[in-house]
Amino acid sequence: MRTAFLVLLIVPNLALAETAATEPLKLSGDTMGTYYSIVVDTPAESLNEGGALQEKVEARLTEINRQMSTWDPESEISKFNQSASTDWFEVSAEFARVVEEAQRIHKLSKGAFDPTVAPLIDLWGFGARQPKKTPGESEIEMAKKKTGMQHISVRRQPPAIRKAIPELQLNLSAIAKGYGVDAIAELLIAEGQQSFVVDIGGEDRAGIAKASGDPWKMGVESPVGGLQRVVPLTEMSIATSGDYRNNFTLDGVVYSHAIDPSTGWPVRNPPASVSVLHESCMTADAWATTMMILGTEKGLALANAENLSVLFQNVTDGAVTESATGTLKAPEDQKDASLPWFPFAAAAVVFLIAVTGMAIGTILQNKSIKGSCGGLASMPGTEGKSICELCTIPKDECTNAELREKMQQAAAERSECEV
Repeated sequence: MRTAFLVLLIVPNLALAETAATEPLKLSGDTMGTYYSIVVDTPAESLNEGGALQEKVEARLTEINRQMSTWDPESEISKFNQSASTDWFEVSAEFARVVEEAQRIHKLSKGAFDPTVAPLIDLWGFGARQPKKTPGESEIEMAKKKTGMQHISVRRQPPAIRKAIPELQLNLSAIAKGYGVDAIAELLIAEGQQSFVVDIGGEDRAGIAKASGDPWKMGVESPVGGLQRVVPLTEMSIATSGDYRNNFTLDGVVYSHAIDPSTGWPVRNPPASVSVLHESCMTADAWATTMMILGTEKGLALANAENLSVLFQNVTDGAVTESATGTLKAPEDQKDASLPWFPFAAAAVVFLIAVTGMAIGTILQNKSIKGSCGGLASMPGTEGKSICELCTIPKDECTNAELREKMQQAAAERSECEV
């Protein structure tokens, strides 16, 4: 389970009845508070002899965690957050690159993408419980004074960042996972492997087409269950954010658990799901979160202005409607793709789970970068908790009764499907 609203699934491009002449290499493990899964279109025995490639993959992911994990008190980002200095703070070149991209999307989105909103997350109580009442406007305004990506400066040479507000906290959970995907893709290419899929917690990047000439195929889940769309992918990334299993109703209005930095309030009536295609998974990851904050109407306008391929899914009376730009505009004969593909997708999910051997209990023990769970919604507050702990707390230990019930229901439904 990527998060409470897993939206991307790798769909093998082989009929289940077929037996491949040679098995492709498959690697998997835990990272960044979630899982990683890699498929390389190369016979396993010829590439990962002695587990050498997997060791390189895990060493690379460990390096990224040491730079950008808020769960590691000795990481670069933790030390930056702990410092009250407004002087330049030396960081790695990679850290500076990710912050620079976050800053670029913050500007293009007019502040919708803002990885500094931890004080607002704390204020709304997004942790082990849902808010029962709204904070006062004065409290919101006070918290907003401690946020703002515009108060972060970055330079490449020598790489460093600085903050204009001593209390400012930076969290890159909504972009660092995508960067991790890009880093592993670049590692595979450097190792001479061009055809692959790298998946970290549902953020994915594909290399060139397989030796058979077939593209890699990715599934996008429907908010109401099943498979909404199958997306052929070559030399491209896809990232998705959603909140259709993690929202709450207050005074008759549905709110997301993602905060709108401009208002200090949770997003009202958010899209159920947003998927973004881009060459860079880091960029797709950040844009997916941004589009959740903006909503369908404003998001579509910005996507068109920036030539982005974006798929919005909204649910009305149990029916899913799509709004899309760029190459994610589906032809008419693909709009009901979920029906013929669902049996194969369900079997593929079981296959992938068996391969990765991933379980919620394993994820719980990981203390790296948290999975994005809708990007900004996953950002922990000062106590290290977020509403997206739903993704990593065993359902029997979850202190939130409503979320525990959702988790137990989802687990029961999943068990029925696997039988």
